[in-house]
Amino acid sequence: MTDESRLQDILDLIYARGQISRAGLAKELNLSPSYVSLMVRELLANGSLCEQGDAPSSGGRRGRFLQINPELANLIGIDIGTVHCRMAVTDFLGNIRAFKKFRSRAEQGPELLLQSIHHEIQSYRREFPGIKALGVAQSGVVEHVTGTLLFWPKVRGWQDVPLKMILEGEHGLPTIVEDSARTMAVAEQAFGQGRGLADFVHVTVGTGIGSTIFVDGKLYVGASGLAGELGHTTIDENGELCSCGNRGCLELYSSGWAIINRVRSALSDGVTSTLADVYGEHPEELSVETIVSAGRSGDRLSQTVLSEAGTHLGTALAGLINLLNPEKIILGGVVPRVAGELILDPLVYFLRRRAFQRSMSATDVVISQLDDKASTLGVVAMLAKELLGKLCMSKLRTDQAVSGSEETDLPDVSLKC
Repeated sequence: MTDESRLQDILDLIYARGQISRAGLAKELNLSPSYVSLMVRELLANGSLCEQGDAPSSGGRRGRFLQINPELANLIGIDIGTVHCRMAVTDFLGNIRAFKKFRSRAEQGPELLLQSIHHEIQSYRREFPGIKALGVAQSGVVEHVTGTLLFWPKVRGWQDVPLKMILEGEHGLPTIVEDSARTMAVAEQAFGQGRGLADFVHVTVGTGIGSTIFVDGKLYVGASGLAGELGHTTIDENGELCSCGNRGCLELYSSGWAIINRVRSALSDGVTSTLADVYGEHPEELSVETIVSAGRSGDRLSQTVLSEAGTHLGTALAGLINLLNPEKIILGGVVPRVAGELILDPLVYFLRRRAFQRSMSATDVVISQLDDKASTLGVVAMLAKELLGKLCMSKLRTDQAVSGSEETDLPDVSLKC
């Protein structure tokens, strides 16, 4: 193993743990304490690491906790949703320095929204020096190698949009593009209920439905990078036509869009509901939040629609548990966050009926406690993991050049997407 790979292991472990002592590094990586001290000394000297508090002592001199220097770089995270676009500037550890949320107006096509995003990026770069990269979370279907949005279900005009190429060409910053279900899951692993878990699944239920699978602590993306499209698995072979071209997809029955559409259709058919008094003449103003509020107040239509959405989702997740046997399923997105037990209770009921009992007994089903910044922070965390070793090695290479020592052939700071 080379010094470069050992250095990467040291940096990855410090980032994953948040804080760790020199002794902890040596023990977990099976390296000599003297070697770890030497590497850490160089990383402290060039500002890649910093010390933060005293570590527990088992006798002798008390050690110090190490962490990645949050000032290593500033990063920009962008979450493009069907309703809102969220943008944040963070330090290297995901602490938010600026945040903005605005209407995406995605139905008007990519040009208008991208103009707004370009403007905000330029403004952020003037205000915050040291921005090193951009990360984009997008709720459509993304081709991860090229950073291209292949299509966006239910949103027209966004086929084959090369987001990575557009943003890198405009701003000259390395850029990654990921689907928002995946970035929300990474946020859960870094900051939420997935921290420390080896095998778990994050399921996002918003306008659409997506899932992200972690196996042995690592993100599973599949052969073509498209793993996790849970919303486009079939639950009714003779069901309605989905925007993806398939029939009977889960998204048609359990997504936020499906819930709103079911209530609108029922109101237009004259079904009795307290929502008719307020939204009967303005069904376009219905939202998941208003339907959940009505359900909590006893509205039978809202309760029925939410319960059926939970039932279908529970059936789909039973298959997922039988297939993967995860430690935990974390439900994220606006639907579980707002609906809570109105969707979770029927979901768990049918999950227990359809999943293998032994597998089900080993799986916790919980609702994410992260807020609507989760996807933005998740893509920042993915950026940080991509950049960490490259930035630190670049600093070491610069130090070697300044000191006149022999330069090591270290990689550049460009992102491999």
